[in-house]
Amino acid sequence: MRRNWPLLTAFSIAYAFFLTAPAVFHQEFPLRTDMEWGDVLDIPTPFIVFGFVWLLVRRTIGTVDGLVAFPLLLIALVWTQGQGMHLASNSIGHQLAEGESGTLPDLIYFYDEQLSHYIWYLGVAALPGFLLIVMWRDRALAGKWSPFAVLPGALLYGLVVGIDVIEAAVVPMALPAFVLTAVLAAYLYRSTSRLRGVELFAFTGVSVLVALGVLLGWGAYHGGWPEPSDLGLI
Repeated sequence: MRRNWPLLTAFSIAYAFFLTAPAVFHQEFPLRTDMEWGDVLDIPTPFIVFGFVWLLVRRTIGTVDGLVAFPLLLIALVWTQGQGMHLASNSIGHQLAEGESGTLPDLIYFYDEQLSHYIWYLGVAALPGFLLIVMWRDRALAGKWSPFAVLPGALLYGLVVGIDVIEAAVVPMALPAFVLTAVLAAYLYRSTSRLRGVELFAFTGVSVLVALGVLLGWGAYHGGWPEPSDLGLI
């Protein structure tokens, strides 16, 4: 098993950039002026995210069989379906006048802010648990590395996921999923000592704890989960 902390760090940075780009890059895209640069940067996001995930799984797991590849493909399809639906409806929604009402704006809002978010973040919430299970399933997997090198990347990834979950208004779905995943990570850490030196295991467990901490801290401070954009923070 090769060292993965540089790849995990690169994954976290890429994830943070491409997931926040649509909210940052509102400049007009020169080749099609009714699109923004954020829309264009969002197009390759699933390829980049799951390209990294596939590399990490291949570099960590000894044998990638159908019981690994098929669930990962399913998660990728769900993630991409939600993200693509959000990208398209959000981009179209930019063409509406502010405050415009009617059937079309309502339908765009439903796809943009509700249906797409729950499909997308179902994939986001399922991915950490999947990674933990496939690492536990590989009986030959035993790490020998210190996990501390993955902590910066895990912190960044967990922060972005936690904030995105709040902004997407999917806390009712994601919070229980992260609690269960954190419990699973803690159980595997205690019961399966061979995983403690596996960098992907440490990254996954720590990032879930960070995301969970963001959700719990935000909820405790605000007495709920108002979206950061509604508070003028994004």
